[in-house]
Amino acid sequence: MTTRRRRLLLVVGAVAGGVVIGSQLANRAAASRIRSVRDDDLDPLYELPDDVVHHDLVTHDGGSVHVIERGQGRPVVLLHGVTLQAAVWAPLLHLLADRFRVLAVDVRGHGRSVVGDDGVGRVAAARDVVSLLEQLDLHGAILVGHSMGGMIIGETCTRHPDVVAERVAGLVFMNTASSRLVPRASLPVVRQVRRRAGERVAAGGHLPRLVGENNRSLIATRAAFGSKPSAVAVEQARRMGSQVDLDYYIPLWADLLDYDGEAGLEQFDGPSLVLVGSLDRLTPPAMARRLAAHLRDAELHVIPGAGHQLLQERPRQVSELVRQLADRLDGAGQP
Repeated sequence: MTTRRRRLLLVVGAVAGGVVIGSQLANRAAASRIRSVRDDDLDPLYELPDDVVHHDLVTHDGGSVHVIERGQGRPVVLLHGVTLQAAVWAPLLHLLADRFRVLAVDVRGHGRSVVGDDGVGRVAAARDVVSLLEQLDLHGAILVGHSMGGMIIGETCTRHPDVVAERVAGLVFMNTASSRLVPRASLPVVRQVRRRAGERVAAGGHLPRLVGENNRSLIATRAAFGSKPSAVAVEQARRMGSQVDLDYYIPLWADLLDYDGEAGLEQFDGPSLVLVGSLDRLTPPAMARRLAAHLRDAELHVIPGAGHQLLQERPRQVSELVRQLADRLDGAGQP
């Protein structure tokens, strides 16, 4: 090797090393800024209350759904977004249990729920919602769905309209969509990815983790929030994401991209709320407006400065809007 070539390789190596080190330092600085934000009002609410009750309900396909419950009154069933857990609803378990029977669900594939023979996805999860409503004999319930949870509600309306009509009085959709998140032309690719992921898992292989315990994951999680979120909330979401079973990541995301629930939403007769943050980059306000247009009696609220994690960022506003929806139901004589 010539002296000139050695020098060139040394220069290239030094530049590459400098880029890597610079990127690491930038990530460290960004993560430090995220961790420095505190919210004295909200931070205590992110811990589950000490008096919650835990249920493990048997599902139709041999699995189980873990449910956290607190309070008495009209049932409010909380369904979280993809990669989160029931505990992400801790603020509403604090804020609503004085008036409502609040039930937060670990959607199958998350938290302490056990996946049955039907695997993960919104169709099986919608059947789990029916099982919860029937096993706990809930009537006059308000279903609240964040992101994936909202899609599960839409799937429940589509596939189980009789149960919804009998047991559900109101709906709340938060940071979610009513139809496919990708163009129809992309669906064959999405379905192929999901099918191959399932085949790999069935053959004993594993899928890559998309969220881990590092600065990059914290920064990526922060992107789901709006302006100045608490470090406690961001870390909570990151930690939950890192705990999702590796085998469920790709199937869960691919399932959401193939969703279209608009026809089912149009069947619901009761009042609904559609909530979205003005800075939501994942399911922006335009998607919320489209969703509201497919509901017969919907109120749309765009929350200034909030992002995709409205349930963590603005729980006091969310709880007040749920109370107002319940007031409407009570005033109309809804059970």
